Amino acid sequence: MSTSTREAQLAKLRRVWGALGHDDPLWAVLSHNDKRGGRWQADEFLATGQIEIDNQLAALAPSGYPSRRDLAIDFGCGAGRLSRALAAHFENVIGIDVSASMIRAARRLNADIANIEFRENTGGELAGIDDASVDFVFSHITLQHIPTALALGYVEEFLRILAPGGVAVFQFVESSDESWRGRLFGLASNRWLNPLRRLLWRRREVFEMHVLPERALRERLGRHSGMHLLADGEDGSAGSGWRGRRWSVVNRDEQPQRIACDGYALFAYPSDLHIGAPIIAGSEHEPHVAAVLRERLKLGDVVLDVGANIGNFTMLAASRVGPGGRVIAVEPIARNRRLIGLAAHANRFKQIEIIAGAASDRVGTIDLRTHPQTSNSATAAAAGERLREDCGRSSCVPALLLDDVLADLDRLDLVKIDIEGMEPLALRGLERSLSRLRPVLLSEFHPWAIAHATATEAIDYLHWLRRLYPAITILHRDGSRERCTEPEAVMQAWREANRRAGLGDRLHLDLLLAIDD
Repeated sequence: MSTSTREAQLAKLRRVWGALGHDDPLWAVLSHNDKRGGRWQADEFLATGQIEIDNQLAALAPSGYPSRRDLAIDFGCGAGRLSRALAAHFENVIGIDVSASMIRAARRLNADIANIEFRENTGGELAGIDDASVDFVFSHITLQHIPTALALGYVEEFLRILAPGGVAVFQFVESSDESWRGRLFGLASNRWLNPLRRLLWRRREVFEMHVLPERALRERLGRHSGMHLLADGEDGSAGSGWRGRRWSVVNRDEQPQRIACDGYALFAYPSDLHIGAPIIAGSEHEPHVAAVLRERLKLGDVVLDVGANIGNFTMLAASRVGPGGRVIAVEPIARNRRLIGLAAHANRFKQIEIIAGAASDRVGTIDLRTHPQTSNSATAAAAGERLREDCGRSSCVPALLLDDVLADLDRLDLVKIDIEGMEPLALRGLERSLSRLRPVLLSEFHPWAIAHATATEAIDYLHWLRRLYPAITILHRDGSRERCTEPEAVMQAWREANRRAGLGDRLHLDLLLAIDD
């Protein structure tokens, strides 16, 4: 489908459903003949949604899906009758609709429900919804009104946002049936049926019916190895003349494990061989860095965690600064942000703010390599052997200038940064804040990665740091610390550490810098 065709179809959907939502939103959602002209009572209308959601979740219960009930999406929410019902079962609900007038009606009708957010979504993607972040996606009598190519794209979006252990349930029209009405629908296009609909409904704008062939859905589903069709069956919601179907698709990808730490919880995947699996096995990730956070942080502090990964240092920092503090976690990989969000929720750490993106010295995009067996990511040039494997993939993420993100910040006590050699660029994008707020800085120092990721010399990065801080303290893995005032001494310590480890140039150091050092 061409871009112009797609935009024209989206514009038509906005126009039609905008008009219907303005004139008679409840009837436009449930078009019962005796309810036309504003004759739906709100309580009666909403009760239909409660019955439908209760029955659907009861049908899913024996399967154990969804495994969590943190976030549900009501796609094509209309006036919010299903969103309201979902809010009784899920901690947070987002109702999404193409029509601004429907969203306004939904907000009016559900103003008393605190855990629903209604969003107007005018594009062909589900903007603002992270990958693998939603536990339950529900769409009823919506896809049947969307042109086929657009509807297929939305189903792809359902699969993109579905979290491991989550389920997407959606109704659609597969074809017309063999009744006389069905044969008419099969022979006549919407172009010819719309004048009849206008006459019968006495409206200029009328909704259309579109088929979504199951063979096309099965082909799309086959592209996603973790997605499985849990159930499929007939659905009569579209009315006579149509062969309606309902699918329940589950995400059987690996689910994260909860790990109890010292006063807080983390979530990690066992397949994450670099960070998650060792933590699950009982090892603390980089204890020499964690020790500094425990020493330096106090209640009320503000912390910036750049390259937050799965959130192990984010949660430690949040536990130290308390409810009166603030922890800003910057992480480009959606799968990792999902774990940070799970842990923040489990710990009730409302002081955590998650920012999606990769820190750099300019705004734009960055291509990062990822791999299913590690939570790490890196630019292609600085990727290690695992990230370069065939089953690795490239992901385009937003590049952020942290000085812009933190422009209104009047306090910053500590910055931890670990981004696989991109530290020089990211900190240049934070230079104004470093000079103005003078935080303690914890930086990974990996000369090989710095050279490959930024095409700059590691010694230049050290000299740049020394312009801001009086000394550089090396945090050795055995817990010892080495204070250096000259960048050349840090380089020599790095070479010696690699020589002892027999790793050539692949071992990194961790550096501590503070104004009071």
